[in-house]
Amino acid sequence: MLELQKFFTDFEDLVRYLAPRGISKEQLLIIKEKLIRRKELIGAINQLGQKRNELSQAGIKNREKVKKINEEVNFHERELNRLEAELSELTNQLPNLPSPNVPTNKEGNKVIDNTEYQHDFKHNLTHEVILKNLKIIDEEKSILLSGSKFSVYQGFGSELLHALINFMRFENSKRGYRLFDTPYLVNAHNLYNTGQFHKFQDNLYKVEESGFYLLPTAEVSLVNLYQGQILSEEDLPLNLCAYSPCFRAERMAAGQVNKGLIRLHQFHKVELVKITKPENSYQELEKLLNDARNILHLLKIPHRVIELCHKELGFTAAKTFDIEV
Repeated sequence: MLELQKFFTDFEDLVRYLAPRGISKEQLLIIKEKLIRRKELIGAINQLGQKRNELSQAGIKNREKVKKINEEVNFHERELNRLEAELSELTNQLPNLPSPNVPTNKEGNKVIDNTEYQHDFKHNLTHEVILKNLKIIDEEKSILLSGSKFSVYQGFGSELLHALINFMRFENSKRGYRLFDTPYLVNAHNLYNTGQFHKFQDNLYKVEESGFYLLPTAEVSLVNLYQGQILSEEDLPLNLCAYSPCFRAERMAAGQVNKGLIRLHQFHKVELVKITKPENSYQELEKLLNDARNILHLLKIPHRVIELCHKELGFTAAKTFDIEV
């Protein structure tokens, strides 16, 4: 979450960095005004509380004055509660501040690296044709069971799926990641803690009347393993890895032609997460990028690395590298 103190210490920087992300100066000024009022109310409540304590110590003759102060305090506290709710709603709509060296929208996405591997392919088939030719998935049975945008892996396809999952887990474990298997249902506050309500709000599957959501990514579980804890610096960074099926409604893709294994409602992912000190975060991000690319190098898959510009950044991201295969 954005540090609210920045509204008083770095307001112009907030305006400059959030403008490319679609946040206007007017929106930020509204929040700043409410923060100023919040500060005034807290000060007034504290002053009244101090005065009430002084009058209470003076004896019973001040009972009416104390009663009047209590009424004032209650009035200010009700306004403060309303203001806190408004501020929470407004600040939750603010994306993270981009890193200062992120490419601007004018520059666009930037190619950071490119890796080529030469393969002696004798065809130019699309992936959905290969899936069909090798009978990796059965689309008809997928539709029979769950409708479109689901997959039934069969035979060699099922073997390949689990071989890849185990391969990735094993290789990441060798590189110092601790392996986890976590529940596939999570509470709403876990999604909020990792910014997933902002990122996937329209694409979350909710189990009605339970408060549970199907996991959109194992990042939610891995980060929340340590919620509410104070971590020792010598234990950092924490390198975490988990496989999970991921569930997304993909409502934004409605009407698009997506074949094969693209934009599925349920797909498989091996997730990497680092928890580190803020001053080391960009250094650890580079290591995370190399760890993810290690799998592609081992499988000799051609790919390139793209650094995303301001407008392409996810809601919670300060810097993002995409690996395009």
